Amino acid sequence: MQARFSALSLRGAFYFLGVAWCACGGAQTPPAAETSPAASAAPRAPAETASATAAESAKPASDAAPKNADAGDAAKPAAKSEPDPNATREVTYVVVPEGLKITVAGVKFIASAVAEQTGGGWGAKINVEASSDDGKAHSLTKPKAGPLAFAGSVMRKGKSEPDHFGDERSGDGDEAVSPDKPNKFSRTWPIKGVRALAIGDALDLQVALWGLGDTTDVRRPVKQFFHVRMQVDKGKPKAIVEPPASAAGK
Repeated sequence: MQARFSALSLRGAFYFLGVAWCACGGAQTPPAAETSPAASAAPRAPAETASATAAESAKPASDAAPKNADAGDAAKPAAKSEPDPNATREVTYVVVPEGLKITVAGVKFIASAVAEQTGGGWGAKINVEASSDDGKAHSLTKPKAGPLAFAGSVMRKGKSEPDHFGDERSGDGDEAVSPDKPNKFSRTWPIKGVRALAIGDALDLQVALWGLGDTTDVRRPVKQFFHVRMQVDKGKPKAIVEPPASAAGK
């Protein structure tokens, strides 16, 4: 199963994260044939479900509960509704000595990045530690390349326009976030088809999660999870991890 994570779609109006170092993420649940964390749309209710609801509301009065029904039944509370899969999610950011602490949907993440030499130039290794923040188990979508999705651009020395790149999802899996101990995972940039950074080049990397939820059935992407910047000059460059631009100054 392959899906496309568009670099451009991560930018602009689809950025959903909230206020200062606190933002609300309203990412929607991707359909089975997922295209990308940024472009996925919440699945519509099946036609048969909508029809059944409409038919039920049109039942004649004779189908309703008999008039002499036990008054206690009428007083019973309505069944608890399921959580809204499209509800907004609060995301908070705190800069800590280890990197950037991100809290969302009951999970705490610590994100960091380091520059690494690769392919005759420079790349970046993105490290993330995930732990339960509410004492419950959670689930991350884990394709072959891991839970992290990459998109962004590289400004090459001497060029007036940046080179954009987007991620491709291959496979599907699950990374459990246990309340017992933290999970650690990482991913390196550049991705396939993108050249490493040379002197004078600058990286603008948008990092997302392919999916996060309490269970595998309710996972949905976390778009604009965090941002990594890196400028290559003389010597070893420094990879800077920061909240997404949409979370700043609001």
